[in-house]
Amino acid sequence: MMDTLLSIGLSHQGAMLRRMDVIANNIANASTTAFKRERVVFQDYLFTMKGEGPKELRDVRMVLDYGVVPDMSKGEFIMTRNPLDVAMENEGFMVIQNDEGERLYTRNGNFRINIDGELTTQTGQRVLGVNDQPIRINPDDTNIIITEDGTMRSDLGDIGQIQMVQFANYQGLERRGDSLFATEREELPPDELRLVQGALEGSNVNPIEQVTSMINVLRSYQSMERSLNTYSEQQDRAIERLSQVQA
Repeated sequence: MMDTLLSIGLSHQGAMLRRMDVIANNIANASTTAFKRERVVFQDYLFTMKGEGPKELRDVRMVLDYGVVPDMSKGEFIMTRNPLDVAMENEGFMVIQNDEGERLYTRNGNFRINIDGELTTQTGQRVLGVNDQPIRINPDDTNIIITEDGTMRSDLGDIGQIQMVQFANYQGLERRGDSLFATEREELPPDELRLVQGALEGSNVNPIEQVTSMINVLRSYQSMERSLNTYSEQQDRAIERLSQVQA
């Protein structure tokens, strides 16, 4: 019984450590463009221990780490007046391609033009158009306009259209850094997705809320640690008394 109680306590402590790591990462990215705060999803695992005691005393609940899910709620828009900056209304992503040809997704619309005339992220990944090709901008293109549907135009005419997609849900998104995500989920066509030119989306992290959560998790962890220490001490005393009786 004592070993089971220790196992339960350790599973809860592991879950709290996982939450602490996620909260710390959220706080560290409170000023990262388009960062989406994350939360840990846990699942209860219920089982009944063998024995002759009442069933309600033999029912055990363990905590299993089910995964991390991003909160896709929109961050506040920051107006930059930069014509290559875009912020996205509603839940969805713009499509990006890295140097390995991998298809990635981002809401960070802080774009620039590389030496090859391609529209890229600040770290050099190409922004894909609706034709799944990089968007190329002519050196003579001036007065660039980006409309709500992602269409880019200049004084010389149409340049291309930024590809936008959505997903049925956002579980299983794999964070890749630089506000990029990867996923195997099926892409859905954009529904009511709109871009705002000359703006960037801020992080949706509320630092005060996250610090409060961190304090609560720390208190829960310390409380469980005290309980585990008490259980361990009781086990040591029981073993000591048993050895004295046998002697």
